[in-house]
Amino acid sequence: MPRLENRTALVTGASSGIGLATAKLLSSHGARLVLNARRKDRLEEAARETKGVAVPGDITDPAVRARLLEACGARVDILVNNAGYGEAGPVETLAEAEARRQLEVNFFAAAALMQAVLPLMRKQRSGRIVNISSVAGRFGYPLFGWYCASKHALEGLSDALRLEARPWGVHVVLVEPGPVETEFFDVTKSRAEGQLGDARSPYAPFFRHVEEIERGLMRRAATAGRVAEIVLKACLARRPRDRYAVTSMAKGTVLALRFLPRSWVDGLAARQFRIPRPEELT
Repeated sequence: MPRLENRTALVTGASSGIGLATAKLLSSHGARLVLNARRKDRLEEAARETKGVAVPGDITDPAVRARLLEACGARVDILVNNAGYGEAGPVETLAEAEARRQLEVNFFAAAALMQAVLPLMRKQRSGRIVNISSVAGRFGYPLFGWYCASKHALEGLSDALRLEARPWGVHVVLVEPGPVETEFFDVTKSRAEGQLGDARSPYAPFFRHVEEIERGLMRRAATAGRVAEIVLKACLARRPRDRYAVTSMAKGTVLALRFLPRSWVDGLAARQFRIPRPEELT
């Protein structure tokens, strides 16, 4: 018998990348799927592939979240909070509206879904909440400060909820992928074109090597399927870990933060992300 037969799994951001790969893998193990994403045509295609229920719409909309819970019915066994994106730009110059939108999608919508499924999971005395975080939830990267803030917030909330939900048999897990072969960087670059293309910005020296840095990161990227395998592992494990780092970069960052002085970690990041020296600034 498939390990997840008769289990209901709610997956957000399920039209592509990690969400789609996760939906397919959970479906292959017998789970009944309820899927969400903004792109209706791609989501409906994913639902057909996985025999799931498609609930398209903006996950920050309470009405969309209500429809998701309605589609789940009497129980929710697994919640995979995967919906999210990266908003690139310096902390100083990124507009408040874009910063708030980043937090709304990556943090507040995920938090609202956790609140929504918990009554059902407590009643069942079982459940898995798997939050797709990032190595950026552990360390702040230049030009991604607001994205990092959203993932730091998600990690802090997950740590608190893991303890609160434990008496009811509900496990809360963080997955920290690092770079992954998805549309993430394409979406990020398209959204940040105005920021990163502004030659008059005081941060213009930071932007010169963005493409080269991206290529370097992608050489060490994991596939979306590999991340989905970790999500499945977290769903099946009798006692899942609190965090799963996926890529070599993610694991290396975790080790560096654990064993090296923070000044050394900052120095390594400054070299990796080509932070300009004072004499390079105009």
